[in-house]
Amino acid sequence: MQQYVNTSTWVKGHSNPILTWSAVIAGVLSLVLIVWVIISHRASNAAEELANAFRYHNAVVQNPLPANLSPGEEAFTTEDAKHRKAYEAFTKAANDYSSYNGEIGRFLAATHQLYFDPEKAEATLKELSQKDSETGARARLALAQRYEATGKYDEAIAEYQKLKAKPYNIPQPLIDINLAKAYEAQGKTKDAVDLYFGIANNKEWRTSQLGSAAIDRLAVLAPEKVDQLPPPESGGPFGVQ
Repeated sequence: MQQYVNTSTWVKGHSNPILTWSAVIAGVLSLVLIVWVIISHRASNAAEELANAFRYHNAVVQNPLPANLSPGEEAFTTEDAKHRKAYEAFTKAANDYSSYNGEIGRFLAATHQLYFDPEKAEATLKELSQKDSETGARARLALAQRYEATGKYDEAIAEYQKLKAKPYNIPQPLIDINLAKAYEAQGKTKDAVDLYFGIANNKEWRTSQLGSAAIDRLAVLAPEKVDQLPPPESGGPFGVQ
């Protein structure tokens, strides 16, 4: 009973500070709730805008346009129109929600821009490839492929080698088969064969599309290497091809 009296007396004597701190705590909690709602709303909108851009990324190209499209499906009569619209949509997603879509939006926009303004797209990929991130690695792969496509094999090989050192989630055999193609284009057949054989000899990748492609190139460049491969096994990363 005495404890109750003492507590009541203390509360009465400190009622103003208690009310003040209660109001402060309530205000803080309200602010946290408001911030959380805003962040959640922005995250949802950012995801929605990126998803909208992917509609154009995955659009059908057909002339004349198909009569019946599925809900949410887009179609264009030319590849150029599709790439320009996808570039526009991904750029908007990147600019509107840069904290969510900045890197990935700019990267995906650049992959479409390569078809109609390759120099600017290349500059964007070069910038993004310096990022220490998954998107940075994807940009480096795209940049290396761009160099390879334009005959800049030394630059392509340099980028592939950088990517091999830090691939993030890009499969090593995917990097190796691109690197092998660049070596092959340069006439460095032995280097290319070594990489093709490494992919084809990997039991996890032998039955994948990459493994099949590597075996096909070995059959052309070094048929004796094909005979050194163990029998094919099922159950590769992408199933039997």
